[in-house]
Amino acid sequence: MSVEPEPADAVAAAEHVAESLVELCRRAREDVAPTVSDEQIRGLLTLDSEATAPGRMAVVLDISPSSARELLDGLGRRTLVRRLPSGEFCLTGAGKCVLEAVRQHRRRLLEQALVTAALQDRPVLRDAVDQLCGVVSPLDRVPRPRSPL
Repeated sequence: MSVEPEPADAVAAAEHVAESLVELCRRAREDVAPTVSDEQIRGLLTLDSEATAPGRMAVVLDISPSSARELLDGLGRRTLVRRLPSGEFCLTGAGKCVLEAVRQHRRRLLEQALVTAALQDRPVLRDAVDQLCGVVSPLDRVPRPRSPL
């Protein structure tokens, strides 16, 4: 007989999984591209699917327009993005390579984590991550509160 966890226990477990995934992503970035900051990776990810104007990037990343311009200028100096005649920015080949290398390394780290997990825990871990993703994805449509900090 399976016992459903209390909501507080489920929240604590989900929080632990989320923190572990954040740490894994940070490690993947540091291992592959140690001179590219987390903020710069977020900027590259924003440009991954389409060219974006600085103002749109500011909204997506929840940063000021001037911070978005500084971020894009820094990525441009590193030749990871380029400005289009429209004023939008897009990834360069080097920017795409950085993202792909970080993704591949992150996948390897995730595979290592699953391989080291007990055999009976692997399907549970996979299901938990799938469920967490299913719950979190709709949150993109929920307005974010402004931080007082």
